[in-house]
Amino acid sequence: MCIFFIEQNYLLIKILFILSYITFITSYLCTMLINPGIPGREYFTKNILNKKIDKTQWVKCSKCNIIIPKNLKSLHCEDCNACVIGYDHHCPWTGKCIGKYNLRYFYIFVNSLCIYLIMIFVTFYCSLFYRSFLSRKSN
Repeated sequence: MCIFFIEQNYLLIKILFILSYITFITSYLCTMLINPGIPGREYFTKNILNKKIDKTQWVKCSKCNIIIPKNLKSLHCEDCNACVIGYDHHCPWTGKCIGKYNLRYFYIFVNSLCIYLIMIFVTFYCSLFYRSFLSRKSN
């Protein structure tokens, strides 16, 4: 059954492969290149020095000594040695933290990778089935 589907929709399958591959690569690059939410030291230093800010609304990280507002909910990443706003985890595939600003691209990356791999395995299975079908038909 899948043999005939592949034969009839060969161009559609190629287009789906290309689209899923482009989505996978683009989301991977966005995950790697977008700042995950590491705040710049200058920004917070300027805000604290120039304004009278209530110190109860700011937190100082004991590891990197950066001062961050409590409402940003940041955590310190041991691998990157930096505080990350909306810290989710440190991804070994990208070598980067996953935080507030690159989390959606990471989810797109993981899902498009799964879709791409499923398409590869289904196509591989169908091609093996098709070859065995042809060999039985010729005998």
